Amino acid sequence: MYSFSDLIKRTAVRRGQRRLAATLLCGAMLGIATGVLTSLPASAQTQVPATSINMRMLVVSADGTEPVLAGIKSILDQLNVPYDVLIASQTPLTASTLSDGNGNGYYQGIFLTTGNLAYDAGGGNWQSALTADQWQTLWQYETTFRVRQSTLYTYPVGAPDNYCLSMPNPQGTDTNTTPVNATLTTAGKKVFSYLNPSNPVSIQKAWTYLAQPGTGGTLTPLLSTSSGNPIASICTYADGRQNLTITTDGNPDLIHTLSLGYGVINWVSKGVFLGERHVYMAPQPDDMLLDDDLWDVALHTTNSNLSYRVSGPDYNKLIQWQSTMNAAHPNNAKITLEIPFNGVGASGEYQNDTLTPAIKKNDLPFRWISHTWDHELLTGMSYADSTNELAWNNTQAKNLRLVKYFKDSMIQPEISGLDNPYFLQAAWDFGIRYILSDTSQPGWNNPSPNTGFYSTYVTGLLIIPRYPTNCYYNVHTPAEWVDEYNSFYGPSGTMPYWDHNLSYAEILDKESDIWLRYLLKYSINPVMFHQANLYPYDGNNNVMGDLINRTLAKYNAISTLPIVSLAQHDIGVRMASRMAYNNAGVSARLILGSTSSQIQVTAANSATNVPITGVSAGTTEKYGGQTISTITVSASSTVTVAGPAW
Repeated sequence: MYSFSDLIKRTAVRRGQRRLAATLLCGAMLGIATGVLTSLPASAQTQVPATSINMRMLVVSADGTEPVLAGIKSILDQLNVPYDVLIASQTPLTASTLSDGNGNGYYQGIFLTTGNLAYDAGGGNWQSALTADQWQTLWQYETTFRVRQSTLYTYPVGAPDNYCLSMPNPQGTDTNTTPVNATLTTAGKKVFSYLNPSNPVSIQKAWTYLAQPGTGGTLTPLLSTSSGNPIASICTYADGRQNLTITTDGNPDLIHTLSLGYGVINWVSKGVFLGERHVYMAPQPDDMLLDDDLWDVALHTTNSNLSYRVSGPDYNKLIQWQSTMNAAHPNNAKITLEIPFNGVGASGEYQNDTLTPAIKKNDLPFRWISHTWDHELLTGMSYADSTNELAWNNTQAKNLRLVKYFKDSMIQPEISGLDNPYFLQAAWDFGIRYILSDTSQPGWNNPSPNTGFYSTYVTGLLIIPRYPTNCYYNVHTPAEWVDEYNSFYGPSGTMPYWDHNLSYAEILDKESDIWLRYLLKYSINPVMFHQANLYPYDGNNNVMGDLINRTLAKYNAISTLPIVSLAQHDIGVRMASRMAYNNAGVSARLILGSTSSQIQVTAANSATNVPITGVSAGTTEKYGGQTISTITVSASSTVTVAGPAW
């Protein structure tokens, strides 16, 4: 279980100072002459031709405090795109920052947190973090190396550039009160090809400038309001430079930041970069074959006299629910539950057991994973008892004839045993390679996106972080969930947050917003539920399914990317691969030719799965209309593959 306060407090961007900074810098900036500089004079052009570019991005920040800085870093990290951050008010930008002066560039794309890089130099003295000469140096590099730029939060008037925009009556809007809806243009549908063009992009909780087309170059709107205000646009200058301009603020948790982020990075990189993306969903309802205590809506507490265990008919309803969900939208087609089971529940412990024969008759719709034999906590368990818990459950998997089952993966009861060396050694010796942690517990969230931990007790045992939910283990009807949820977060709850007790629809809305962010952040982590959540409370629907359906409705309204649904075994394989790649010291360089290029990939340590989006080499996959390649690079060696036209 987690608190909403940390997440929701992060979703509102700071507006006042940045808005003031933009206004103070309208028309002129300290060190920059009044007017708009749209192209480089011929005398400023370098005479050294570009021969190569590092496949690395540069993010330039004014002072390191901009919310959009955290936003772009978050998305680059999730994609695993290499980048550097330059805090321009602290470290001067020079020609040697960008290239060696002999035709070898250090960055294939540039991101500016704001259009003018304004910051408070002290006492309300707002100025640009770049001098006029530094702006010229940046533009010269972009021209010479044909490198694209994006300004992530842009005031569309004044120095150093208006980015092909104007605002004759300076205005903006606080979308905390009134969201701004913007629609993809024809050009925008190409840049943001993964967004659902049938629905507008909703801008909320961020100050937004409502600009108009201006001068200085050729404007190509990508995302516009009904009044013709370009929220996202491309400005093409006479010297060939291009900038993708966004006029709304953002941060790592705002839906519009997450929705637009990939398209911005992909455009700046010209569709070729180190890294990759997939959208993932892996629900895991624990405790199958056991019963769970239930929440008592009369007593407002868990009541051990009330319990629920999935029955055979309920199990068949779950199959129907998954089938209906898969068929509801193309993005949903591959989503598959992975069911953690406790084999003791199929050993005759329950009278009139209809669940066990139902599973034996039809296990194929689901994946299956061991949850130990009888759900005993592993915190202080001996080596021998731990081995028995695993062996007995594995035998039961064979008895149940579970086809989609991996012996090398398990889920610990209540995520216990992470500090028990006897259990961990027993698990390894038995053949377990992938276990779980709980992201809500201190120190057990992903150390970096889509990575986990190797056990400090048993080398090689990978611990995969899993998200909890506020769909509690002991609720099997909407009424129970509403009552327990409000006992925590209602105005009279133990952790009061909301100003009123939420309805079932409101709870689904809040919880699905959180899960939606997991999807839009390309997070691979599985998500925890429990078997009580699978009860068909109205004959067809279950509370877990209601939350999944609500999340998918929001996701499918935004994105056209199909959801990848993996077994914990496969999550572990991908997570381990990413961790190995992160530790391999991989770098890449575009070698530029007159009509084409090559990519040289080098690794300090052996890397078996180096991801490159936008080229075909090694093992390839088509996803979201792009090719994702994975190649192998031996230690201290270089692999060359065909690159794009640059």
